[in-house]
Amino acid sequence: MEFYKEFSSKLTPILESVYAESFATGNLPQTLTQATISVLLKKDKDPVKCSSYRPISLLCCDYKILTKTLALRLDPVISTIINEDQTGFIPGRQSFFNVRRLFNVVFSPHSTIQPEVILSLDAEKAFDRIEWSYLFTVLEKFGMGPTFCRWIKVLYSTPMAAVRTNGLISEYFSLYRGTRQGCCLSPFLFDIAIEQLAIAIRSDERIKGISRGEVTHKTLLYADDLLLQISDPIGSMPHLFRWLREFSNISGYKVNLSKSLLFPLNNLAKQTTYDDLPFKIENDKFTYLGLEIAGSIKTIFQYNYRSILDSTKSDLDRWSKLPLSLAGRINVVKMTVMPRFLYLFQMIPIFLPKSYFAQLDRFVSLFIWNKKPARIRRASLERAKADGGLGLPNFLFYYWAANIVKLTYWITMFADGEGPVWTDMELRATLPISPISILTAPLPLNVKASGLNSNLVVQNAIKIWGQFRKH
Repeated sequence: MEFYKEFSSKLTPILESVYAESFATGNLPQTLTQATISVLLKKDKDPVKCSSYRPISLLCCDYKILTKTLALRLDPVISTIINEDQTGFIPGRQSFFNVRRLFNVVFSPHSTIQPEVILSLDAEKAFDRIEWSYLFTVLEKFGMGPTFCRWIKVLYSTPMAAVRTNGLISEYFSLYRGTRQGCCLSPFLFDIAIEQLAIAIRSDERIKGISRGEVTHKTLLYADDLLLQISDPIGSMPHLFRWLREFSNISGYKVNLSKSLLFPLNNLAKQTTYDDLPFKIENDKFTYLGLEIAGSIKTIFQYNYRSILDSTKSDLDRWSKLPLSLAGRINVVKMTVMPRFLYLFQMIPIFLPKSYFAQLDRFVSLFIWNKKPARIRRASLERAKADGGLGLPNFLFYYWAANIVKLTYWITMFADGEGPVWTDMELRATLPISPISILTAPLPLNVKASGLNSNLVVQNAIKIWGQFRKH
């Protein structure tokens, strides 16, 4: 891309001419239609099976410039046509929105009348199965203009691909369905394609969602990752199965029901028999966006924070034998250890005691000093390089920052009445107390005495805020 930027004044007229001719003829030049597929092994999958690999299309820069231009045109309007249940690749929406919303559903008082379950659907090669005829029709139904729709048809007129394996590239073959993973426009197109299924499920009153307060929750999506929140599962499932079959027939999207998971949420759900349902029943936990979700905060801590702490200790012990300098070891911490924990900090809203971070800091110190006495104070190492330090991450500060930023959503919702669904759920749990009163209350913050312990997510958020203020 540096070449294109450097010579943009000379290349732009040429590209414009190529694109104009492609639009007029309805076909791209052959080199723009060709992609080289590189496969990535999915985490914890059997490397012997083809289904264990994710195909990534390596595309021509001329093609990517065109699709990026179309994506930028779609960018301002995509959030107006895709429901807020979908957070994958939508501007202004974060992946933690749905996780936070899920936590509020799981850790709010459950129904005592209806069984409540969480259903995690496993889609088979979702991006690669979408039928183009269905995609073109959906784009028109969503109000995309004829020019934009024609561009999409041009992109998918004669696509070809070759597979790169062990340095060898196969012959090119034609593609007849799917959206390319690696294309700038594909995430938006897939969100639009799957939105029809989400609309059908949300609008079908025979599929009962889980009610929390005045809001009923049914669907949570992150691109092709579909999570359903269902009450009365026995009565709701036949209607859900019908929509899945019909959507599969017209779109190509297919759900592997035998690999999908059902997680009983309340006592009534745990007492219900699911012998006639094809799902795998998980009473302990289930995985969502790489996180282990369970019915108790303690279990979530064990499967996520305790597990990653143990694996980090094991990795650091193994890496300590490498011949690395002090700066090199700190870079290892910043590039491999910090991202693991930062993802959990951003996604899982639970309180962690300072003893957890003391233990983590001890493992890191043993690694960077190669199990020898420290020669420089940790506070000095944590300073920026411009201030004489080496930029060693302060995990506790990152944890506070990742969680306290969520409280700003409380303020925005309270002041403007606008924000993600989870902010409304949490503010309703604090009524009649305002978020300003909570955040400015004198220390110590007594969550139970204030009556805010009905929602464990709110309770943990306030405890984290209090921990930060005491520091």
